[in-house]
Amino acid sequence: GAAGGAGMAAAAVAPAQEKALGGPVSLGKGAWDCDRGEEIPAEREAEVFEEIATMDFPFEGIPTVPPRKNMTHMAFFCGGCRYRVEAYPDWTAGRVCEALFAGGIARANNPDGNTPGIQGPGDITLIYAGQRMAADKKLEEYHVPPGCKTMIAIETAKLFAKPDPDSAYWN
Repeated sequence: GAAGGAGMAAAAVAPAQEKALGGPVSLGKGAWDCDRGEEIPAEREAEVFEEIATMDFPFEGIPTVPPRKNMTHMAFFCGGCRYRVEAYPDWTAGRVCEALFAGGIARANNPDGNTPGIQGPGDITLIYAGQRMAADKKLEEYHVPPGCKTMIAIETAKLFAKPDPDSAYWN
């Protein structure tokens, strides 16, 4: 009866919410392992990205996230998703873009967007600490530490275009 009707109403709203938010309702769009070419399950993200608080370095008796141990992988945010990829500070930004592209970062492309999407490694710009990294420069020239998990990978065309029609910019 009434419970079924409420469920139907909620189901009718969900697709509209999903369309408005550009995908399923969630805090983010998950994580992707570029080396394995597969999604990182939500329940494993904290472990994979070393975000589990411990008492190794407590602050006033509160657990904190300890310094990272994995120095062989970096993480890049792109289109609401985190991309994990093997990369090192002595690699050029171009080499990292090649690894990201080979690993599947083009899945971030928005078919309804204002830009053509990532069609190759040359369509990606990496950003660290507010600086766009030149493809021929090493990450260490921008002071990127080993195992850094706080960079951005963005379709270069997005830096020069209006936000996509489904962007929160228009809200």
